[in-house]
Amino acid sequence: MRTRSPGFTLIEILVAMLLLSIAMAAVVPVLATQSRANLEQDTKMAMQENLRVGMSVVTDTLRNGRYGVPSSNISTWINWVSGFTTNPTITTSGSNSIVTIASATAQSVTTLSSAAAVGTTTLSLASLTPVNTGSKGLLLINGQENAVVTAVNASSVTIDTDPTASGNQGLARAYPAGTPVYRVDVTKFTVATDSTTGFSSLFRDQNQGVGALAVVDGISGLQITTVTANKQYTVTLTATSTTRDPVTNQYLSASLASNVTLAN
Repeated sequence: MRTRSPGFTLIEILVAMLLLSIAMAAVVPVLATQSRANLEQDTKMAMQENLRVGMSVVTDTLRNGRYGVPSSNISTWINWVSGFTTNPTITTSGSNSIVTIASATAQSVTTLSSAAAVGTTTLSLASLTPVNTGSKGLLLINGQENAVVTAVNASSVTIDTDPTASGNQGLARAYPAGTPVYRVDVTKFTVATDSTTGFSSLFRDQNQGVGALAVVDGISGLQITTVTANKQYTVTLTATSTTRDPVTNQYLSASLASNVTLAN
């Protein structure tokens, strides 16, 4: 007897290939849609992350604004930033806000290397590197008293505790050696087009001669609204995706708002 060899006929193979083609034709669009949805989600997540980081940078600085800064005659104390007359100073450029904020450093930049008596106009510092007579010249001594550096000497600085009065005015309090000395810095936030990426970014200028540097990419809008002058503000950031949405082929946009109350 002859035994039939196992296998598929040509008709069976063609039918199987047809069925497989039909199944693949149905699956491929689903996979493509899922892939675009994943890319869209990634784009949204990156945009939301930019918003959160940008908001943290601006609100943390704004919240600490005015700490350790004289409350009057701001332009006399801080004369290295043009137009800085109130703290914070909020102006408008096009549709965006520009905010400039002065506050003392969170950590001391140096210490007194020897005791300072009441009325003295000379301070001996452990390090002179963090201070100068310009953009690093406004100090906060022990969190209690402001002083402007008017001269830098070999191992000490000459100070003035009241720049509105004639001559250098001395300390109102005595301080022991090791007393922490903080510095008052001025930070400006703007939104501009990044020359490298071509997209809008949040820029920060700390007024130390370096200029404005991009700190968060994708930020296209900054709005600061006064709720209570010198006390409470609403910060609104807008972010635009750096890539097009794979579904709509358009750039995505989202906003985030936060109320900020100054610490003091």
